[in-house]
Formats: sequence, C-alpha cells, structure tokens
Amino acid sequence: MYSRKEEILQTIELHKKGLTAAEVADILQIDRSNASRYLSELYKEEKIQKRSGRPVIYEAISDDQVHVDTSTDITFETLVGENASLKVSIQQAKAAILYPPRGLHTIIFGETGTGKSMFAECMYHFAVQSHMLEKAAPFVSFNCADYAQNPQLLFGHIFGIRKGAYTGATEDSPGLIAKADGGILFLDEIHRLPPEGQEMLFTFIDKGVYRPLGESAQVYEASVQIIGATTESSDSFLTTFNRRIPMAITLPSLAARSLDERYEIISLFIKQEANRLNQRIQVEKEAILAFMLYDAEANIGQIKRDLKLVCAKAFLHYRTHRQDILVIRKKDCSLQVQKGLLKVKEMADRLDRFLEGKGEFLSFEPKEADAVWSHDPERNMQVYNDIEEKVSTLSETGVASVDLEKLISRDVDAYFETYVEELAQAPVQKELIPQELWQLTNRLYDIAEEELDRKYNEKARFAFAMHLQSTLDRVAEGHMIVHPDLNTVRKKLKSEFQVALDLSSIIEEEYDVEIPFDEIGFISMFLSIQVGETESLPLNKVDIVVLMHGRATASSMLETAQELLSTTIGTAMNMSLETEVQEMYADLLAYVNGNRDELSNGLLLLTDMGSLNSFANLIYEETGIRTKAISMTSTMIVIEALRMADAGRSLEDIYQNIQISFESIVREQFRSLHETKRTKKAIVVTCFTGEGVAAKLYQRIAPIVDQSKVEIIQMQFIERETFKKHIDGLLEEYEIRAIAGTVEIEYQNIPFFSAYDVFNHERLNVLKRIVSDGVPLETIVNSLKGTITHVSSLKSLIIDLQKAVQQIQTQMHLIVEPSAEAGIVIHLAFLIESLLKEEPTRHFPDLASFQKRYRLEADQLKTSLMLIEKNYNVRIPEDEIAFLTQMFIENKVDTHFNSYTLDESV
Repeated sequence: MYSRKEEILQTIELHKKGLTAAEVADILQIDRSNASRYLSELYKEEKIQKRSGRPVIYEAISDDQVHVDTSTDITFETLVGENASLKVSIQQAKAAILYPPRGLHTIIFGETGTGKSMFAECMYHFAVQSHMLEKAAPFVSFNCADYAQNPQLLFGHIFGIRKGAYTGATEDSPGLIAKADGGILFLDEIHRLPPEGQEMLFTFIDKGVYRPLGESAQVYEASVQIIGATTESSDSFLTTFNRRIPMAITLPSLAARSLDERYEIISLFIKQEANRLNQRIQVEKEAILAFMLYDAEANIGQIKRDLKLVCAKAFLHYRTHRQDILVIRKKDCSLQVQKGLLKVKEMADRLDRFLEGKGEFLSFEPKEADAVWSHDPERNMQVYNDIEEKVSTLSETGVASVDLEKLISRDVDAYFETYVEELAQAPVQKELIPQELWQLTNRLYDIAEEELDRKYNEKARFAFAMHLQSTLDRVAEGHMIVHPDLNTVRKKLKSEFQVALDLSSIIEEEYDVEIPFDEIGFISMFLSIQVGETESLPLNKVDIVVLMHGRATASSMLETAQELLSTTIGTAMNMSLETEVQEMYADLLAYVNGNRDELSNGLLLLTDMGSLNSFANLIYEETGIRTKAISMTSTMIVIEALRMADAGRSLEDIYQNIQISFESIVREQFRSLHETKRTKKAIVVTCFTGEGVAAKLYQRIAPIVDQSKVEIIQMQFIERETFKKHIDGLLEEYEIRAIAGTVEIEYQNIPFFSAYDVFNHERLNVLKRIVSDGVPLETIVNSLKGTITHVSSLKSLIIDLQKAVQQIQTQMHLIVEPSAEAGIVIHLAFLIESLLKEEPTRHFPDLASFQKRYRLEADQLKTSLMLIEKNYNVRIPEDEIAFLTQMFIENKVDTHFNSYTLDESV
C-alpha cells in the first residue's frame, strides 16, 4: 500500500499537464493544506517540478529526452581511448548498428560512471551518420531505477497507459516505445526492470508489437532498437531476456585505462568547462597530477563531478574576491582528490613525460583544440559581466548536485559581519557567558591584540565568546563543523589564520577537545572584524517605473503615492491609446540605457494590463538589468513598492512581498467564514549552522510560549535567498509570527529579533506578546451580551471586527499588543452600536494636523473598514478614524517590523 506522498507523486505523474494543490486534493479527497505540504516536500526532494504563476502548477519531471539536435554530437571519434581501451567496444557497437535489417538489440555492461549513457548516444549518432536511421530519428533515454518500486508506473512509462487502466489513470498517455518509434530506446539500469517487465519487453523484441497498460483489444507496432545499460552481471536477467539481446558490450573501468587516457579525459573536461564559461582556466601542475592519480570510485563520472566542483569554486573565488585570473590550485581540490599526490613517488617513472619541460600551470583556452602549457599565469582573459548568469550556467552543468548553497560564498563575509553586529548591538551581558569561558576569551583576544597589533572592543569579545560556547557544545556532541569558504579565508586572512591556529591550540588544551580545521576559519573571521567600526557602503535602491495606459494614469497614481510617503523616488510613463507598443518599449529601453549606473539593484515595472507586462523579460534580455513586472497595479501596490524600495529592500523581496501580500488580501475578501484556514503558529530560530546559537535561542524562547499552539523551528542560514525560499515553504503550513537569529533578515513583513534581543528580558517579552493568543472570541462576545443590542448577531460582528483589525495591522505594517487588539475590537463594537443608535460622536483635537501627518495610515484604516460600513449600513466619521489611527500607532509593539512605517520616517 502506497503512502500518501507516493499517491500524490503517482497522481502528478499520471497528469502530464500538471495539477494545482487544490486539484490534487480534489482527486484524492484529502485536505488541501495536506496536499500542499506533501507537494512542497516532493518539490524540495526534486521529485516533481512546478511552474510559476498563480495558482502554482506541479508537474512530473520528465525522465525521457528526445535528441534530434546534432549541433553538439558526441561521436565515437571524440571518445577518449577510441584506438586503445575502447577499440573493441566501439567495433562491437558499430557491428550492432550495421547488422541488417535494423541492427541488433544491445546491452552495455560497466561500473557506475564508465560512460554507458554517452556510449549509447555515440551508437545513435553513428546510426544516423551511417544512414541506418533517419536524421531526425528519436533517441529516447529512460532510467528504470526511478520507478523500480512502482512496477505499474514503470510499465506505464515504457508501454503507455490507457484511460481507466487503474485508479487515477484519467487520460491516455503514450509510452516511450511510441516516442522512440523509428529510433533508439535507451533503458539505463535495465536490471531494475522486474521479471514481468522483462517478459513484456522481449515480447516486443520478438514480434515488434506491444499493448499499453489497460489495452485489451488492440496491439500496436513500432520499430525501435533497444539499448540497455547495467552495472550488474548478465545473471541478473532472465535467460530468455539474455537470448533476445545478442550484443553484449563491456566498458572498462577507469582503473583499467592508461594514464595517457586519464590525462586526456581530465584535459577534455576542463576544456569543456572553459568553453562553457568562455574563460581561460589555468590549472596548477600538482592539481592535474592529483586528478590523474586519485581513487575515483565512480570512475569517469566521479572525475567529471569533482572537476566541475573545483572549476566552479575557482570561478566563484575569482569573481567574488576580484582575482586577476581564474586559477585552479591543488588546495582548491577536495581532500579525496589531493590524496592522489601520495602516489606521485611510487609512479614517478610513469609521470616523467607529463612533467618534463612543463611550467607550473596548464592553460586551457576556450574553443581551443589543445591545451597549452604556460609559465605566465597573468595572461589577459575575459571578464564576466554578470555573475548570476554564470552561476546559472554552472548549475546547468551539474554543480547543483554538490550543494551549490555551500559553494556560493560571495555573501558570507557580509553576513558574518552582520552576525557579529547583531550579537553585539547592546551592552554586554556577561552573565550569559560562563565566567571561565569569558576569561579564556579575554586571554585569547589579548594574545591576538599583541600578535596582530590591533585592538578589540568588548562587543567583539562578547560575540566571539557566545560563538565559542556554541562551538564547544557542538564539538562535545560530535556535530560536524563546516566552513563554506575556508580556502578564501586562508588566502585573504593569512595573519589572522596563523593567529587562529595558535588560539585553537590554547582552546584545545583548556577544554581537552580537538578544534576542527573549519572552525579555525571562523575564528580567523572573528579576528578580522572590528565590531561597530564598519561603515555601510551606499547602495543603489531598486528603481520603480509606473507604466500604464492613458494620458496621465501613471503620473497621477505615482504622484499620489509619492505625496503620501513624502518621497521622490519612482518614474511615471504614460501610454496614450494612440501610442504603439513598440514605441512605448523604445521609450522604456532608452530610459534604462540612460540610467544604467543607478539600476544595479534592478528595476520593478508596475503595469496595468496587456503587453506592458512582457516588457520585463525583454528589458532583461536586451540590457542585462534585472527586471520584474507586476500587472493590475493599484495605488496601494505603488505605495508598497515605493515604501520598500525607499527602505533599501531587494528587488526579489519587494516583488515577492507584493505578490503574496496582495494575493492574501484578495483571497481573504472572497473567503467565507467557514473557509478560514487555521494554521499553526511558528517561530523560526536560525544561525549559520542551524544548531549552535540557534539551539540556545530555542532554549531561551521555549519557556515563554505555549508549544501546543506555537512551534519553534530551527533552521540553518547559509545564503539569504535560499533561506527566503525555506520561509516560503513554511508559510504554506505555518503562520510565522517571528524570526530570531544571528543574521538580520527582513522578509514577508515578519518581525525579526536578533540573538541579543532574545537574551534581553524586555525584548523577549515583546516576542512573547507577539506570539501569544489574544482574548478569545467567546470571552469578548460574553462580555458584550446585553450591551450591544442593535446588530442581528453579536458574534458575527466581533468576527468581522477581528478580521478588520488584523487587516489594518497588515496594511499599516505594525503589530499591536494582543490585549490592546481586543480593546480596539471592543471599542469598534461600541462605535458601531453608537452609530446605529445615531448618538453624537467625539471630536478629535487638531484633526487637520493629525490627518496631514498620518494621511497614509488613516487611508489604510478607512479602506479596511469599508466592508464593515457596508455590512452594517453605517459611516464612520473622520474624527473616529483619527482616534482609531492613534490607537493603532500608540499601541504598536516595538519591533523591527515597525521600522518602515510612515510614523518613523516623518
């Protein structure tokens, strides 16, 4: 019996056009929130993919690829060892292709990573070149291991499915045999095909006919040559299956190939990376030798992955640290690769011809056929214009499989400094640190001051002491410590690293522990930072362009928003109805090209409708300026965009906040009361490791919350955008009330509390108030019974008012005390009662002055109360609007969440 997650995966795979979470829930008759959670987990596990948009559509990841493009053909002539270790294998393969009338079915044996898939593609290209197959004949590739645990789906993929074949099969689906008709079907890991699948396949091999799953009346014909690949021996297959695949080819392991071939393989892969990056790559001689000699357990595939990793690291270091040239050195290689140098002495005689007359670096030029040895590592090379584009290229070449999060280190230094600043932003509370650890920290820093000839203030010492405490805890518990960019630290902070080595020895003696090498990198970074003495560099803010149809629509909307926010940022572009779209795009393009220097942080287009929304992609493609577009723009969206841009928030942050915030508002307006989602509350605690300091934050927060209602989630923070994606995933299931951590993150309007805040009693009480429940609905209703008499349902009124008060807080970007929130709800109830009874209302002192100062807040509040006015047939006077606005402002909780309100900026 399948688990719920497996059922959802199977359902997605059966619907080729994709499904939304709501559709999955409807098909399987489960709760939508559960469907959404499982879909998110499957997406994170890379078992499904999703198309952006609203609503999100989830779809299966295609396992088959049809190759008809011959621009990047891999042929037998390009294989390393074609006249040596692969000579016999290639002869067999050519014989199998040329055997009349349509070739021989073939099975390729070989260890993991020996190049079986590539060899099969070479067979396909040879078949096309020799006219055994048409030029556009398909080559369909499928890995049987992906569905080995679900034979029904496996057979369905290969042979096709008829509607109604089994529960969930709601439409016909062609199989791989149909797709491969007239060409080749490559079945990788064919040994994972169960016996009944083997029987079905050799029936097709014998007779050239097959039946899709669920088909009983009709058989189908196809002309397909089968090529299988396996890491197992022929004993794994049925005897009848072996007999029907007459050609067996065995590829040699890497260990069985010569050093010449291994050298050629390494050179070929580095040339490919140089071409992908359009960049010369220079490799230190010892790094080449290490790759030639190390034990690559996964054969050629292992070398390819390890080389891509080291190329990616070298490129990122080059761009991040503004190095003069892209160089791969021995120290950049993984420890496993470096161990290959231990064999140099025993194989010295065989390596002489690779070393004689060579310089210290081997240079690989893009588009060059051969590698050129060079003594000069300073030769000119092309500079990349866009690091993001190249990181994307590296991801496509496979680097993502080695955890690109840990690889991308361009922001580590900045985040690390923020981390230390956050820990040390308030007066040091020594009681948080054990006395002996505090004494050791001072001793270590006294030594560092003398060795490095610099001074460290008390805040820097406290930050290090807290970090060291968590490090000692992790070491004691046997947790691994990994520094994401250790090589760069060793290179850039040589003096600090040497001192850190000495300090780590003292720590080891004092606590009788072994300090990991990666931890020394963190100590070096602490020694390099002067807390409170760094100046923030000026950054260009995201540019906002309001682009709309009409002679003055964009101008009017932008002017209103600018006046409300007292800002001058933003540009309006009006498109009269006589203006051609091409002409409007040309104007926008001219604006972007004329302001490139100010657009380094991106451009947000706010449009109304039509083709204007497509301008974003065009601008990005033509100029390289990161551009996002939001359509169906309202005045409130313009206000939000200007407010966040003026606060210095990133393009992605602004874009996602507006999309999610306004989607939520619209959804709430159309959601009936019984549909209101009851999500569990959560607090996210985070630090670089996800343990250490995060665990201490957890211990500090846990006693102040009711964990039956509020979950505390520990998360690792390595890279800012990745962390935001994790938050997006959690928001599908949780209402995140706060984030507490070592690196400040402002996202989705969630209040942030620094590590020091959490250890400050006053700030901790603020956090407690934010996550605590307000006064229960029934309590408020019972207290007003007999007093509020002019409404048909007191409970409905209170529910409506609670929702309005929540919406007002979202719109005004503040949070009020839970008790104050209940008080405002009760105040509004009496106000509605008074208006219904037509009683006189109060006058607000100096109303005009207050309205001028808090015009935006008052307008947001009025907008949120319009539904109340309509439902209860009342009109709330301007004086009462002012009193309510004052209540929200004066009762707001002091959090980082409030730092963007108009109140703070006036």
